Amino acid sequence: MSSIKTSDWWRGEVDWETPAGQLLRRFFSALPAAGHFHFVLYGSAPLQLTMNRAWTSADVDFFAEDDEDFSERIQGLGLAKGQADFYLEPGFQLSFRTTPQMRGRARTVQLGNVAVTIPHPLDILIGKLDRLDPKDFLAFRRVIDVTGHPTKEEFLHELQNAVDLFRPAFDEDSPNRYPENTVRLWRELWQSELDVRRDIIAPALGRRRAGYGDPAPDYKRALAE
Repeated sequence: MSSIKTSDWWRGEVDWETPAGQLLRRFFSALPAAGHFHFVLYGSAPLQLTMNRAWTSADVDFFAEDDEDFSERIQGLGLAKGQADFYLEPGFQLSFRTTPQMRGRARTVQLGNVAVTIPHPLDILIGKLDRLDPKDFLAFRRVIDVTGHPTKEEFLHELQNAVDLFRPAFDEDSPNRYPENTVRLWRELWQSELDVRRDIIAPALGRRRAGYGDPAPDYKRALAE
């Protein structure tokens, strides 16, 4: 598994004439010319921008790199939810749960005084495991149909590298849905069973120990933990 390269199939070329691109440019053009801004996109809009303009989405999810809240500004422009059929949905860094590798393989482009970071489709898909609605299943199928990636083995490797996504939630009223949704994904997308502790957590903990110079991975011990 260590030789698997799972991210070299995406060029990250951005089509700013897509609906998402046009909406973002309208927002960017209304920002103060003297300022400097950096936004990170997530959700489905990055797939439309970089893979297929025909893939629709209800909104464009993003957050500011410095976590500034742009809600009031967006409402003032009439681009918020309830004001337009296709709208901007501002969030925060904590709104996008994905892999530690996201920053390293994302594409950042500059439009005037605005920098835009567009995550790799792998990180977008992993972020969708938080909800995994029917439209999220569709996103997985579309990406795989177009690129052949990620394969089941590639995606398993990515999830092992993102093992902390499978930790118990801090808030009992908002449980962590990554474990159960990952099992659902495996059943529906690849028609196979997945044991999160055996197939993701144990190998990841074993590799983490090996990286610290500990004895060879003991998977039975990792499972018990």
